Formats: sequence, structure tokens, C-alpha cells
Amino acid sequence: MNRDVELSRLRISRRRALALGGTVSLSALLAACGGNPDTTATTTVPTTAVPSDIDPRLLALLDGAPRCVMAVEETQGPYWFDVDSIRRDIREDRPGLEVALALRVQDVRNCSPDGAVPGIANAVVEIWHCDAGGVYSGYEADSVAANSGAPSTGSPSSIITMSDGSYSLDDGQIPTTDDGTYLRGAQTTDANGIAQFTTIFPGWYTGRTVHIHLKVHIDRRTVLTTQLYVDDTLSDDVFATVSPYTAHPGRDTRNDSDVIFHDTGLLATAREPGRILAAINLTIDA
Repeated sequence: MNRDVELSRLRISRRRALALGGTVSLSALLAACGGNPDTTATTTVPTTAVPSDIDPRLLALLDGAPRCVMAVEETQGPYWFDVDSIRRDIREDRPGLEVALALRVQDVRNCSPDGAVPGIANAVVEIWHCDAGGVYSGYEADSVAANSGAPSTGSPSSIITMSDGSYSLDDGQIPTTDDGTYLRGAQTTDANGIAQFTTIFPGWYTGRTVHIHLKVHIDRRTVLTTQLYVDDTLSDDVFATVSPYTAHPGRDTRNDSDVIFHDTGLLATAREPGRILAAINLTIDA
């Protein structure tokens, strides 16, 4: 494993993560806005109603991506926990190729393929994924073991607790085994239904294609749990040419051999010098 990846894991702690700029809990965000911390008000507005701070290149990707295609429910996997962190930049100091990610949440009942698609404002979009070496924060030891094919380190995978309700009431989670929070976070959608993140290109681990986990929450209710994917050609290029991904060879699973992959989760992407732009329209039944 690349030494930069190992060292950056050692530097991360929950205290440090919470001290980073741009991090705030959902309850604090709602309190600052004068909202009730027990609910997240959501509204539906036309996507052209107000200006957005989204990069025009990302907006072009969103506008060119499929619309009004229902997002498919997929497993949240074993490595989710309610990190309660509202922030756009979720990298902390993880090494890897930058990804600018835009997601637009749309209501299937008001959806029109011609582009006049309402967006759902004030929904909470949460993402999490592994680092360049295939490891998840909060569960480093167990995901390192799983990635290497070694026996489990004994994390309490059979014990399910309930989240604290920061994003969604009654979601089950496996207790964490370390205090890391990197590559996890949430954003509330703007008046156009758009949430943006800055992250890194995900790595791979045994038995899975490259993916990003995602949940959409409305009024503390989880309305979508799914996964996002990238084209294998892009993944092949990144893993062959970009450090630290080149230090983790031998990817064993691609999109067409992944048992969870669904093409409705395929991101629209564009490669730029030093980063990747990625976007998707998430159509849900709100």
C-alpha cells in the first residue's frame, strides 16, 4: 500500500475531523437557520427558479445526464454510520485524484424529460466511500482485512445499533471500530435540488467494482439508499496512471461482474487536468 495513504490514515481522528473548516452537524445547521431540529423542511421548486453556485461545467453534465429515471434501491453495505457532518469537502487529507460531484434530487411525480424538472430543496444527500487503498473510515481494520482476503478482525458486524437521528430516524448501523470520518459527509440540496461535494476518486476492494454509497433523507426519513458507479474505462485509466492508485494493482471486479451494479447509478463524467467532474440526476418518489 502507498505510504502516503497509510500515513494519512494515522493522522485522522474524530477530533481533528470536527475541527476542520466547513464541518457542521445537521442539528447545528437547522438551529442556525431557525429550523426545528426534529424535522428538515423540504420544498419542490423549478430547477431554473434561482441561480446556483454550481460550476457551469458540472451543470452541463447534470443537464446532459438521464432524467426521470427512477433511482434503484441498493444495499447500504456494512460500513455506514451517521457521521452527522454537513460539509461539501469530505476529503480531510486523503490522497487521491480530486472529484467534483454534483447530484440533483428530483421528484418522479413532477418529472419531465424535456428539462423542466423540479428539484427537491432542503433534502439531505449523504455520501461515503473507500479511500484510494480500498479502506473505509470508521472501520479501517475490518475493511483492510476484507480487502486483503484475510479473516475478519472481529468487528461486531452482527451487532446493529440505531443512528442518532441526525439524518434519518431508525436507520441501523454497525458500531464503528475507529474514530475516522474521512470520505463521509452530507449536504442539503439548494433551491434547485442540487448538492455538491468535493472528494477523491474511490479505490477498489475485493469483490466490488468502484462505487460511492449514497442516501437521500427527507424529514429525517431515508427515501433512497443506493450506490453510484463510474465507467470502467475511466477507472482503468486512473488506476494505471495516477498515484496512489497505482500502488494498489490487481482489481478483481468490474461493473459487468459486480453483483450489485446497476446502470441507473452510472455517473456522467468529464476528465480535466488534475480532477474529474461527475454528475447524476437522482429521481425519487418523495
